[in-house]
Amino acid sequence: MDELTAYLLDAFGLGGGGAAARLTFVARGAEGRVSLLECHGLRYAVKQPFAAYAGFPDLAAGEEVVRREAGHLAHFAQAGIPVPVPVADREGRFLVPVPAELGGGLVRLSTWVDGTAPRADFVPGLHATELGTLLGRLHAAARATDDPIGWWYRTVPEAQVWADLVERGTDQPWHDALVRRVADLDGLCDLVRAVPAPTGPFVVGHRDLHPDNLLVTTDGQLVPVDWEDVGPVLPDRELAKVLVQWHVDGEEVDASAVRRTVTAYRAAGGTGAVHGLDSFTMLLSGELNFLARQAAESLDPATEDAHRRHAVAEVQECLLWLPSPSTLQHVLDVVLDLMAAG
Repeated sequence: MDELTAYLLDAFGLGGGGAAARLTFVARGAEGRVSLLECHGLRYAVKQPFAAYAGFPDLAAGEEVVRREAGHLAHFAQAGIPVPVPVADREGRFLVPVPAELGGGLVRLSTWVDGTAPRADFVPGLHATELGTLLGRLHAAARATDDPIGWWYRTVPEAQVWADLVERGTDQPWHDALVRRVADLDGLCDLVRAVPAPTGPFVVGHRDLHPDNLLVTTDGQLVPVDWEDVGPVLPDRELAKVLVQWHVDGEEVDASAVRRTVTAYRAAGGTGAVHGLDSFTMLLSGELNFLARQAAESLDPATEDAHRRHAVAEVQECLLWLPSPSTLQHVLDVVLDLMAAG
């Protein structure tokens, strides 16, 4: 057992693990890495953010946000929705500092969700009904909130950002793809800017139900993980985001899957109704801000090589996948036709 594993067992009051305790790296994302901690027959997800204080101004601010997240998860669990359970340390903290000699940074634990990724590639219609049922249940159970929607989910980069990235990124693997898509990016940004700032009532939503953030259990349930982005949403905008992230690949729209997800969503008590292109602004704001951030990180001389490679891959994937305005209109037409048919 290594020193970090021993520290985690002690800090979170999990008991001495002896040789049986094991910490295994599982995956990394744009914001951090995930490992599996196994001890005493139990399994935990260990998350280590890359950014200092996990991107929060300080540890106290981060703890407050993570504690609220734990409260939201407890609420959904009480409603019978399967979610991971955050684990507090001996002092009741959810965000725990790691000693510098063990790598530093912060760590957080939650119960491990046994499951498999719902898809590795674009597979038409996969889990469309289960997806609609899950999101419908989440929205039916969601608490109302007066929290404002942050800038990440309602604004987009200025046009000059794309021009600067084109100029600065001439030697990047993503440069040619970015040049080809600048007109689309401008059109998508204009779509968001034309929509007034969102107003309530808002409910608490996951906000990032991308296929990468759900697992399929052995009984076929979809379980949402990675709740770090939980916060206020308009239900129609989270529904629209899910439809595109799951059932659109470039210009290809799986209309049958869109219909099955929306039908299951309504049957499960979902409260949102996609009614116009403005329903897609939450999706577009997040994707376009993420694209600009990852491109800038790939160009930053201070970015570590591993992070740079990951950022480059994220930019390439986003430029390949990001739908055009006409594709969003196609999704909208499918939904409106379904609604008109009753």
